[in-house]
Amino acid sequence: MARKERIPFVLVLAGSAALVAGLACRGSSTVTGPSNGTTSMNISGSWSGAFQSDDAMACGASAASATFEQVGSEITGSLQTSDCGVRGAFKATLSGNSLTGSVAMEGCTGGRFSGTVTGSSVSLSIGDLTKPLITGDQVVYSGGIVTLRR
Repeated sequence: MARKERIPFVLVLAGSAALVAGLACRGSSTVTGPSNGTTSMNISGSWSGAFQSDDAMACGASAASATFEQVGSEITGSLQTSDCGVRGAFKATLSGNSLTGSVAMEGCTGGRFSGTVTGSSVSLSIGDLTKPLITGDQVVYSGGIVTLRR
């Protein structure tokens, strides 16, 4: 009678693992890794809308416009209101749909904001701006709510 050869269990296990690994990666053309803080949302471009000042006596409301450039989660650009004096460089970080950053105006401090991006709209809550070297802690431009649309 012919003798049957037995394949060692270790070789069967190794072969099975290689087969499963080969099938698992079959057709894969993408590589993913941990998030580095980037977002799939892009707000680059021109936006327009309204600014509602926190101090209705000083300004009340005015038109607002912004132009944004985005690289990954970092956003730069400009933001301005037509009548309320807020006009400056915009710098923010977008995480998910949340924006945080500041509007910088020459000689002023403050202007920190937080807000959200939802589809084709941006809403920001901007803090007051002061000129400490000239007016101390007196507010020179009141913060408020900016609502922008594409």
